[in-house]
Amino acid sequence: MEHSPLLAGTTWSCPGQTLLEALETLEQAGLFDVEVWADGMHLDPRVDPEPDRVARWLASRPLQVRSVHLPFDAVLPGGTADQRTEEWVRLCARTLDFAQRLGATVAVAHPVLFSDEDDGHARTIDRFVPAVQAIADDATSRGMRLAVENMHTMRGATLRTVREIRGALANVTGPVGICLDLGHAVFNGCDLRDEITAATGLLINAHVHDSDGTGRDPHLPPGDGIVDWPAAMHAFQAINYSGRYVLEVRGGDDPLGTLRRSRERLLSFMS
Repeated sequence: MEHSPLLAGTTWSCPGQTLLEALETLEQAGLFDVEVWADGMHLDPRVDPEPDRVARWLASRPLQVRSVHLPFDAVLPGGTADQRTEEWVRLCARTLDFAQRLGATVAVAHPVLFSDEDDGHARTIDRFVPAVQAIADDATSRGMRLAVENMHTMRGATLRTVREIRGALANVTGPVGICLDLGHAVFNGCDLRDEITAATGLLINAHVHDSDGTGRDPHLPPGDGIVDWPAAMHAFQAINYSGRYVLEVRGGDDPLGTLRRSRERLLSFMS
């Protein structure tokens, strides 16, 4: 199967598989560049991954780990917002250590805004910025670059748009970039072309999947929803985007078949 250097897959698409099994599935689907998921499975330090064993396995395979998705969920439940933020930074540090051993150069983070009962949005941002700075500095020291992803509010307060992310990152020093998630942008009611254009100069990673626009976040294969893929691809080209297009599709009962179909469809939209 022809290798497309712009396409990548994520182990998130294979939630019922071990990390090694998920990597094998991605290889069989023709996705040789990989983003490893680290929230609740695979490379999450809380599930006791074996990064050195995985690194040895990768050494004999055509796969290359390009990025890691940092953990974000179930961080110190019951703790104060400050305690949870500090624990998130520590958890990300452990994940970055594992990802470095696998060769990742990009670390993707959800904009996790921990809050106490009486906190307003400004207070959550004030807490978030130094946390991101600490994670970004750690990533940089390991030869990696942090990318903050646009998120939806299904999990609580967050940064939903590229402009909101830019506003927060204005107070962060160093080479921090943006990961644009197309499905999240559609879920949030944003114009994809506007979001892509707004990310000019900071976009270093893209999560690509379709959405049905009904208020869910289904992570559909490209072409199964309402995304205007030719327009989106044209917008990426217009800003000279040169990073990976990570197929973040829900694998369901047949991750291999879903990933193969998604890969072929996205390639057709890119041609």
